[in-house]
Amino acid sequence: MRFLRSIIAFIAVPGVFVVGYAFIKNFLFFFISSCDKYIPFWAGVLSYIALQAILCRPIKIYIFGHEISHAIIGILSGAKIKKINVGKNSGSVVLTKNNILITLAPYFFPIYTFTVIIVYICLGWFMNIKQLYGYYLFLIGFSVSFHIALTIYTLFIEQLDLKVYGAFFSYVVILVANITILTLITVFIFEDAICVKNVFFQVYYNVINIYKFIYNGVKEIWPVFQKTK
Repeated sequence: MRFLRSIIAFIAVPGVFVVGYAFIKNFLFFFISSCDKYIPFWAGVLSYIALQAILCRPIKIYIFGHEISHAIIGILSGAKIKKINVGKNSGSVVLTKNNILITLAPYFFPIYTFTVIIVYICLGWFMNIKQLYGYYLFLIGFSVSFHIALTIYTLFIEQLDLKVYGAFFSYVVILVANITILTLITVFIFEDAICVKNVFFQVYYNVINIYKFIYNGVKEIWPVFQKTK
């Protein structure tokens, strides 16, 4: 199964790069066209980068979120929590079942960003939250930056989670899931700046075209390869 997963991941790589390109392209367009409008968001992004660069990485906070992410996705998958532990440099959670989403959840599920969104929505039931929108954008930017920076950092450290389904396959799944979730978050928060329909069709047609290109290339090279055997 691990070999099969590696083959699937290898085949998926061109599509992943195309999806990533579409996300970056749309995000950069949004950045150029709407930067002034969403200054608090960018202030949040830069604030976390400055915090990590000047002070330290908030590893314990990340570990707590890491283990809670395992637990939340586990509960949503029908598992029960048997034990959870959060230490200074490591943590663990024991569940009654496991799957790839539970195993890799912390690497693509920005738990603190979703916490900010949920709290903001809940506050809207009791008060006028328009006055809090700037703070909301700041915390979204801060938490997204936190998620990306510390996910990259932890992926450079040996992670047992990645060995369960194979490192290469896990990296591809993590990349695809991050692009998907960050796109949805971006669209949800900046709905007037990024069109879901446009992003979807860009991804769809670009993925189709890249695999057509690869197929035609293999079809041309294959007879030559056969002759050299």
